Amino acid sequence: TGGPPGGRAGRGAERLVTHPRLDLLSFTGSGRAGRQLLRASAEALRPTTLELGGKGAAIVFDDADVAAAVDWACVGIFACAGQVCSATSRLLVHESIHDDVVAALLAAAADIRTGDPLTDGTTMGPLVSAGQRDRVLAALADARADGCDVLLGGGAADVDASLAGGYYVEPTVLAAPRESRAWRDEIFGPVLAVSTFSTEAEAIAAANESEYGLAHAVFSADGARAERVGAALDAGTVWLNCSQVLWPATPFGGWKRSGWGKEFGAEGIDEFV
Repeated sequence: TGGPPGGRAGRGAERLVTHPRLDLLSFTGSGRAGRQLLRASAEALRPTTLELGGKGAAIVFDDADVAAAVDWACVGIFACAGQVCSATSRLLVHESIHDDVVAALLAAAADIRTGDPLTDGTTMGPLVSAGQRDRVLAALADARADGCDVLLGGGAADVDASLAGGYYVEPTVLAAPRESRAWRDEIFGPVLAVSTFSTEAEAIAAANESEYGLAHAVFSADGARAERVGAALDAGTVWLNCSQVLWPATPFGGWKRSGWGKEFGAEGIDEFV
């Protein structure tokens, strides 16, 4: 699906997805491309599995281990500079520990070293292209216009002069109203939106209000509550007291606008049988 419309890559992709001998299409990528491929499959009545966007929520209850939750929250959004479909890019923190969690989060995020990923000591690399960098920076401008408070970062990263012109964005933390675009829309960059909750029911509702349903996380010392809340979340994957942990035997896939079908595990193999 890459390349300009009508270009060599675009024509090649079109020939592939419309080929009569193609029995099943499995696609990982953007929602827009997924819809286009699904239309092509509809003409052929061809089974199609889609792993698309996400806007995962990490819920941190008042009994959670703050240091561990903050560590996993950083993994959930700053790994691969946030260019992860299952990124937990929304952080819901119980109001009683909000200040402690945010203080620890800002300290941890400020310690991230952005730069050349092949250099020792670098802990976050660049975005994949100039276009993606510009889209993330535009989303941050929208966030400010929507009333988000920038708690950390919020712009192009200050990197070594040898990397000038690279596609670097600062690790960014926003205090985000839930009606803001930064809270609702997938940014696909190192941008974490933070909000608070007071009750278990509110946390579940806030996590589920997204149009996406790929992966969420729950942090609590109460195992029964973690299981109960996890079961109530609308997502194909829910992590308990961690984030982004996957094994080859674990089926992975989304609900709602995150697509359908599974990768990995016996269920992922079954898609092709």
